Parts: sequence; C-alpha cells; structure tokens
Amino acid sequence: MTLPDIPRLYTALAEWLACTLYLVSLRPRLGRLSTVLLSACWLVVLGGFLQITGSVPLTWWIPCMAAAVAGMFLYIFTCCDVSARDAGYCCARAFLMAEFAASLEWQLHCTLWPQFSGWQPLPLLLLAVVYAAVFGIFYWFEFRRLKQNPTLGITGRALASAAMMALAAFAISNFTFARQQDVTMSVYYARTLVDFAGVLLLSVQQEQLRESQLHRELEAMDNVLRRQYEQYQQSRESIRLINRHCHDLKLQIAAIRAEHDPGKKAAALAEMETGIQRYEAQNKTGNPVLDTLLTAKSIFCQQHDINFTCVADGHLLDFMRTGDICAIVGTALDNATESVQRLANTEKRLIRVAIYSQHGFIMLRFENYCEEPVPLDNDGMPPHGYGIRSVRAAAQKYGGMVTVHCQDNWFVLRVLLPRKEADAKK
Repeated sequence: MTLPDIPRLYTALAEWLACTLYLVSLRPRLGRLSTVLLSACWLVVLGGFLQITGSVPLTWWIPCMAAAVAGMFLYIFTCCDVSARDAGYCCARAFLMAEFAASLEWQLHCTLWPQFSGWQPLPLLLLAVVYAAVFGIFYWFEFRRLKQNPTLGITGRALASAAMMALAAFAISNFTFARQQDVTMSVYYARTLVDFAGVLLLSVQQEQLRESQLHRELEAMDNVLRRQYEQYQQSRESIRLINRHCHDLKLQIAAIRAEHDPGKKAAALAEMETGIQRYEAQNKTGNPVLDTLLTAKSIFCQQHDINFTCVADGHLLDFMRTGDICAIVGTALDNATESVQRLANTEKRLIRVAIYSQHGFIMLRFENYCEEPVPLDNDGMPPHGYGIRSVRAAAQKYGGMVTVHCQDNWFVLRVLLPRKEADAKK
C-alpha cells in the first residue's frame, strides 16, 4: 500500500514550534507585543511558503527546503537577541527537531488511520497530542536550562559541526523518498529513526558545549577570586608600609618644627601633613580584612577623582572566610570603580557602600553612578558578568543571595546574608 507524504502544513507547524522553543528560552530582541505579532507572521510565512511549493518538481524540492530553513533562521534571528552564528546553530537544531516531530506524528497517523486525510478530527487530535508531547519533552529536558542561562557563545566550529550533522541526517532520512515511487511504512520507520539519531547527536553536542561554557565560567570566576585575594595581600602589605612611612614623616616634621620658626616652611609642613593624612586615614570597621580592602580602594579612588563613601559594620562579617570577603567586597568595588572610571565628568564618579544589619540579615549594598542602564539577562545578571557571578557564588556558601538592578542612573548590587555569630568563623 502506497502511503501519502506528510502534509506540508504539518511540517511548517513543526518548524515554527521548534523555532518558538528558542524564542521562549532566549532573550527577545523586541518587546512582548511585537514579538508575538512577528512570531505569528512567521507562522503564516512558513506555512504559506511550504503549501505553495508542495507540488514543485523534485529538482526544485531541495532549493525550496533550503529556503524554508532560511526562513527558520530569519525567524530566530529577528525575534531572539542572538548573533547570526548563534541563530544558525539554533536553526540547525530546530530543523532536525521539526523533522523528527513531523515524521513521528505522520508515522503514527499512517499506522492508525492510513485511509484518513490529515484534516479529519482524529488526525488533527493526534497532531496536537504528538506535537505537544514531543516539543514539551524538548522544552522540559533542554530548553528550561537554556532559559536559566541563555548565553550560547557558539563557535564557528560548533556551528559547522551542527550544520553538517543536520544536513547529513536530513539527507539520509529522505534518501528513500528520492529513490522509490511507492512509500511504505518501512520508509517512515527509517526516516523517524534517522531524525531521532540526529536530534540525539545534536543534543550530545549541546551538552558538551554547555559543559565547556561552564568550565570557562568557573575558570573565569576562579581567576577573579584568586586576583582578589592577591590584591588583598598586596594591599595589606602596602598599607603597612604606608603607615610606617607616615609615622617616620611625623617624627621628622616634629623635629623640623622644634628647630625652626616656620615661615614658608610652615606652609610646606602643613602641606606635607595633609598629604600624609590622605594615606594615613583608614577605614576602621572592626574587621581587618574589610579595613584593608576599603582603605586600598579609598586610596585608589582619591588618585582617580572618584567620590567614595562607605558606612560599614565590619564585625558583621567576622564569621566569613578571608577569601569570601575578598570575593564579595573586592569584586564589587572593582566593578564599581571600573564603571565610574569611564565617566568623563568626574563629578559623576560616585560610589556608595553600606554594610549593616537588617531584620536578622546582613546587607551589603554597593552603588555606583551610571549614565546608561546595564542590560541584565534572564538570570538577573549582566551578560558575561563573571565578577558578579563570583560574588553570588561566595554569598551562596553562606545561604545568601545577590540581586542587581538599575534605577535612576544608579547601578545597585545587593548581597543579603543570614546573620551568624562571630565565633562561627573557621
């Protein structure tokens, strides 16, 4: 018995649904209403194109399928805030997922009701059930995680590999259709199996890419933590030397004043004392690690025309390890100073820090002025914000949480930690 091929609109719907999985998982390029309208337009375009080209000669079939894939690429690229390379990778995966879903649904249709057309009530119900199950499974096991971390970062090699695997799977699964006139169930079995194998291969590649990305992020965070601890050690030694020099200079000034009745020298001595006070003034918070970090950053801010203010109760952080204090406070201050240094107007170079107790919790609040709002991903973090992710990782060790937001030209990083006793420090 010769079986009919998959209705073209079934294929178009599968392609649109596969692309829509990426649309709901990645950052949208446009607003919500514009995205919904554009998505609906692409459904009409894909469906109309495949329906119109359903009866083209075999020689035109491959160019028409290439045009359909190009439409899927444009759908993803115009609706999702991704690069062309990332959109190409998503398109390759979406195309194979659509081929598998359409092939599986039509195989079940031909097994149950080979005499029915695709537009009767039972086949339409089967279509809804199979597509909902297939794409629901894809979303549950893969796309939920992509939604939590929507950064793809696809390399050229990964894109080429995905495209070749998708092309090979499509060519093998449709080879029989080009070889014979009579389509039997064995053809559908082979096509569904090959499409499923292609989906699995691309899923394995996706997992490898995700692990590689996580490894790079962990390395970046580890570098941030190590750099912060090294800076803390350098700052502690520098401040110790500064304090010793300040003490020596004070003794010299006292001796000079005892021997000379000042005139011009008195003004020079006063200027020397002012310079000494700038380096001698330390933040006395009650926590030596925090004191070192804040003092070093205060000196840096004075040298770079940054208005830095801090109100902190350092005893609240006594239960934390030195490395974790460096990771949270040092990284947050580094991000703030790097941000305000880019401001041409020195009067806008403002940083505010507060560490205080609030309702049984410890609040660490870091604010810096910013002229442009900082974009945040679905995870609430700045894109490629490895520094802030290291802050979050350190806070999570103590059951804490990190929030980031921009409001009224202020970038605000808040770290909330459960309050513990100082003797909990290990």
